[in-house]
Amino acid sequence: MPIDSSMIEIISKIQAACFGLNTEERKGIHGDVLDRLRRLFVKNGYRVNLEYPLCFDSMIRKSGDRILKNGNIDLVAVKNEHKVALEFDNGIHLKFKSIEKLFQVDVDLRIGIIRGKSNTLAANIERIEQVKEELGLLKKDFWFIILSENIAHKI
Repeated sequence: MPIDSSMIEIISKIQAACFGLNTEERKGIHGDVLDRLRRLFVKNGYRVNLEYPLCFDSMIRKSGDRILKNGNIDLVAVKNEHKVALEFDNGIHLKFKSIEKLFQVDVDLRIGIIRGKSNTLAANIERIEQVKEELGLLKKDFWFIILSENIAHKI
């Protein structure tokens, strides 16, 4: 499904729900963000799956070897035929495995969220583009959100 106005609306609602959080306090932010997002999607008529299981292809970056891993997507929300997947990482970079999982789950909208800090957008975009190329998934859309900077960026 192509990115349409309903997906843009979801990004706006995520921004409204999560921007302005105290990102200086790391303790509890992961649970707080996921709870806010769960409530947001439920309120908008989605079925929400927390810790959605997924088998995914991963790269060992030191050796370049590829392996299959089992993992979980933080949140997958489904409404009719519309599916959204979110990963939230509490650091300044979206983890490679988070990006790998998001690109390999069968959804319409992929969103990576970090707590972040200043000047982390370019480095994170580079990571996302690297994984996109490694997996050969050049046509899949991805949104990246940095809470501390109130940035939402489509990649």
